[in-house]
Amino acid sequence: MRQQPALPTQKQLVDENAGLRARLDEAEDTLRAIRNGEVDALVVSGADGERIFTLNGAERTYRMLIEEMNEGALTLAPDGVILYANRRFAGMLKTPLEKVIGSTIHTWILPKHQHILGGLLQKDADEKSREELILAASDGTQVPVYLSVNRLSVDGTLDGFGLVVADLTEQKKHTEAILAAEKLTREVLEERQRLAHDLHDAVNQTLFSASLIAEVLPRVWEKDQAQGRRSLEDLSRLTRGALAEMRALLAELRPSAITDTDLGDLLHLLGNALAGRVNIPVTITVAKEIILPPEIQVAFYRICQETLNNVAKHAKASRVEIDLKQNGNAIELSIRDDGRGFDPFGKTATASHEHYGLSTMREQAEAVGARLKVTSQPGHGTELSLVWLPNPPPEAK
Repeated sequence: MRQQPALPTQKQLVDENAGLRARLDEAEDTLRAIRNGEVDALVVSGADGERIFTLNGAERTYRMLIEEMNEGALTLAPDGVILYANRRFAGMLKTPLEKVIGSTIHTWILPKHQHILGGLLQKDADEKSREELILAASDGTQVPVYLSVNRLSVDGTLDGFGLVVADLTEQKKHTEAILAAEKLTREVLEERQRLAHDLHDAVNQTLFSASLIAEVLPRVWEKDQAQGRRSLEDLSRLTRGALAEMRALLAELRPSAITDTDLGDLLHLLGNALAGRVNIPVTITVAKEIILPPEIQVAFYRICQETLNNVAKHAKASRVEIDLKQNGNAIELSIRDDGRGFDPFGKTATASHEHYGLSTMREQAEAVGARLKVTSQPGHGTELSLVWLPNPPPEAK
């Protein structure tokens, strides 16, 4: 009777299973390394001994160059699947390399730039295949890049594409910084021109008038002391106005002075400057000290300044009233004059708004969330009302 072979024990089965699992893990690691471009060659043992198989395009020097370059590099299948990518390209996408390889290039292109990529992939080998577009990184960041595409062909048949991707983020930042600096320079020059214009129109004329009075005052005093006293009052008014104008212009040269100074004091400065310039009484009423956010205070100051300039140039008023008050949470600035006024709804309303700078003042008010209202009628003066209401605090939940 023939003896049956002994069945393996449980321990032997467990050991054999563990060995198979280890070999499977090793095979999976090898496949992963090949897929990620970490393997240049394989050593295979057979009946004729060990043989070395080198992977196509995986020469070590070439691979080191591609991996260390500052630009992104990748190869695509004809359908756009990424077959290879270096770590620089994965870094642009803020995505692990193993998730980039195997995805499609279209996944990483901003939707509005998909047509640019499509056009590059469809061009012939002798056509320019370089364009700017934007990548969409996995965290939502938009990365401006310069993309160069080369067709990879074998025996005239398209085998895929080679792409080089240059990150333009820093270049764009530098360009934006240069443009911002140029814009600031233009604004500074425009502000200097405006200040020079104000010096000529206001301070220079006021001081010229004061110098004429001072020159003739001794002769006037000898002939008529009453008239001389009136001339002295005019001289005092003009010098006070010129001093107020100069203080206002100095505040313009130091913008922080506008935000650091109490708004009521600034309104007094502007009102006194107007009184000295056009010789009319200006009444300024400030209910109490009002503290505003810097951007709101600047808007109130600028709009009041422009309004009083309009009064001096166009209104022919005999008096002006400036009133700043707080009504509940609302801050309201009112400026009234008894001048000739205008028709805000007439045929020339648009021209008047542009001429008096009302459109600009309205834009300044809207920019800070304030409401501007102008009421006027020919022969009955003009009233400007500027109201700002802070955002109410969110309701407690």
